Amino acid sequence: MLICQVPWAFGSAYNLADLRVLALEGSHHEFLNHALDVRPSERNEEWRGMAVKMALKFANETLALNPVPTKDFRKIEELYRWPALRQNDVFKARRMEIGVRYLRHCTKAEAPCWEDLTKFWKEDSSDPDMAVSLAEMVKDRSDSPYSLWTLLEGPLKTPFSEFYCKKPFVMNTLWEKLGLDYLKLSSEGNFLSKIEETIHSDCFASLVTESRKRIETPVISGDRELGFEILKATGSSDQKLKDFFYTVYLLEHPSQGEIMNLAWNNLTELGKSSERREKTLQELKNLDPLPDDIMGSIDLTKRRAILRHFKSNFPEYFDFYSEQCVSYYSGSKKFLKGNPTMKCQDLMNSDLASEVLPDSKINQFKSVKKI
Repeated sequence: MLICQVPWAFGSAYNLADLRVLALEGSHHEFLNHALDVRPSERNEEWRGMAVKMALKFANETLALNPVPTKDFRKIEELYRWPALRQNDVFKARRMEIGVRYLRHCTKAEAPCWEDLTKFWKEDSSDPDMAVSLAEMVKDRSDSPYSLWTLLEGPLKTPFSEFYCKKPFVMNTLWEKLGLDYLKLSSEGNFLSKIEETIHSDCFASLVTESRKRIETPVISGDRELGFEILKATGSSDQKLKDFFYTVYLLEHPSQGEIMNLAWNNLTELGKSSERREKTLQELKNLDPLPDDIMGSIDLTKRRAILRHFKSNFPEYFDFYSEQCVSYYSGSKKFLKGNPTMKCQDLMNSDLASEVLPDSKINQFKSVKKI
């Protein structure tokens, strides 16, 4: 029969007087190895004070090492399970600093220390700074035991999110998460509620800035729509933005649905206001290449309907587009990013060209292409 013995059952166990001597001598290694020899009922205020003092001495000593040794990291983790140390804010901060420094080094090793990272995270995942630091060190690692969102979900719900959201990798992770939420949203769903559930309101400013940037310069397909829906949900859109987004939507990959109907009707309204058309055209001129996928669409019915709609309500865009097209192929202007009118040839060679483009531009294009 196995009989469990506790430290103080042996004559060699240290008592409070022994620990007091060690504390006075600054012998923190021996102190920490024997501090738990003292019975729980005898771990009074004096014991707790000495334990904190010796643990901090060891932690500061560990922080002076580069890299942090594995045995010291694990000893700190062991000490963090002591209630007296876990409740001490200074030791908690030292533990986090030691852990992040150790993990930042060892996760780059040939055999990454994922087990240590997992245990460190599970021991206490409450500190948002620590979570963001862990996310930053594994953001490019497909073999990480945690997804970025698992690590960042908590921090982005705190008031500190204002600072975290300014980090590009954090914003990219949030953007991906909101993109999935938007796709899953039902017709009765409230996107604003989903955003508010996901991040603290202090992150809204950075999210609005990112949305405006991605509407103008999308990174992947769908960025413009997601950015617009975020701005609309958060009350950050205006008529100028709507005119720009809906116009570009029709020129790119319009599909049957609510957005298509809104974009169609918005273009009708643009046709009634030269001022709004001029503002929209100036915004479109900033894009390179110009939005023109619809001009080469294999859906001939959709292409014909939309191009005719543009001809009736926004002919200024076709004027500018055809001018850029001819300038590129004639070489009369330099375009640093290459052809700004990728589908121009498709349009010029189609039966629709004569319906929507100025005859002068069609003739100039044909003349240039013959050379």
